[in-house]
Amino acid sequence: MSNREIAVRGFVNERFGKTYGKSLFHYAIYNGTIEVAKPHIKYLIDLFEYRRWDKSACTAEQLHWSKQLYEAEVHEAPEALVSWVKHYNPITKEKHAVNGVCIYLPVSQELYLSINDPAHDVVEEWTLQTKTCSKSGDNKPVFIATNVDLTTF
Repeated sequence: MSNREIAVRGFVNERFGKTYGKSLFHYAIYNGTIEVAKPHIKYLIDLFEYRRWDKSACTAEQLHWSKQLYEAEVHEAPEALVSWVKHYNPITKEKHAVNGVCIYLPVSQELYLSINDPAHDVVEEWTLQTKTCSKSGDNKPVFIATNVDLTTF
């Protein structure tokens, strides 16, 4: 597990259940950001129910993760939410998938994150406890997971 500073914020997906095309729906329950320090790099996540996430695996790395999580019996936890990890470039607004996965268990408030992104010098794993945010509203996270004081981040 990594000691590298990280902050994960999860937001309610306001588009959940709404259509974006004929018979196409937004199924991510939460959207989130991952910020890694030194150097500062940002990633995005869309947390889906395990079965819906599992069906989206298409690359060799994603199929490997799908098999690995199935063998770890993540599918047995009915509340498990899982996401692929996407690198986000705030200057160009470009997003591209990296080899990584995020697992959020809301009942036990645990978050497991693995990112293998050698292009940006991030090859790390974290297991973090999440905290539910007391203030809710537009642009306010529902949960936060971090291993650093956010006032210095």
